[in-house]
Amino acid sequence: MLNNFIFIALPYLAIALVLLVTPYRFLSNRLTWSAYSTQFLERKLLFWGINPWHYGIIPVLAAHIIGFCFPGPIRALLGNRETLLFVESCGLGLGIFSLMGCLLLLLRRCNAPNLKRVTFSSDWLVLYLLAFQAGTGVYIGYFLRWGSAWYLHTAVPYLWSIVSFNPQLEYVADFPLVFKLHAASAFLIVALLPFTKLVHLLYLPIDFLKDPPILYRWRAK
Repeated sequence: MLNNFIFIALPYLAIALVLLVTPYRFLSNRLTWSAYSTQFLERKLLFWGINPWHYGIIPVLAAHIIGFCFPGPIRALLGNRETLLFVESCGLGLGIFSLMGCLLLLLRRCNAPNLKRVTFSSDWLVLYLLAFQAGTGVYIGYFLRWGSAWYLHTAVPYLWSIVSFNPQLEYVADFPLVFKLHAASAFLIVALLPFTKLVHLLYLPIDFLKDPPILYRWRAK
């Protein structure tokens, strides 16, 4: 029952919400696609949180996507032991980097009174899910070694079976609970994406490059 919920119900729910809700939100209220800047409310922890988070999570996410799209060449690349060890070390380091950044962003929201006033329940939920996702990823990278290799032989075929509407749970059914929680968290993040500020990930702001910088002015009381 748990496997069916995590590996069948959740992914298809996430796909349906992204495909249906995202276009509606884009067409009905495009202004909500921007992630509102809070730098003028607090900037010290923002610098130390946002940079590790982005520089850590983007390469990790890119590695997952590349492995999904090109499993054959990546499998051949990781057949070399030294390359596999290098990739594993970099992946674990980047995971720790992103987890540190996410925890600092959470701490920033908790300790800045001005930020609390503009932080909604959806923001807290997304931050907690992202921290959980990064934390379980670090755990898997450290305790379940060589994940970049077995990911290609298990998770990738399973994901392709989801895309082809022929779910094959035998690839992932016997995995440890922490992996299942990691997968469930990923699907939940995708499902929530159209409803939260994370939706800006789906939009390439090319036109924003032509916009002049925004000038903020403090008004004395």
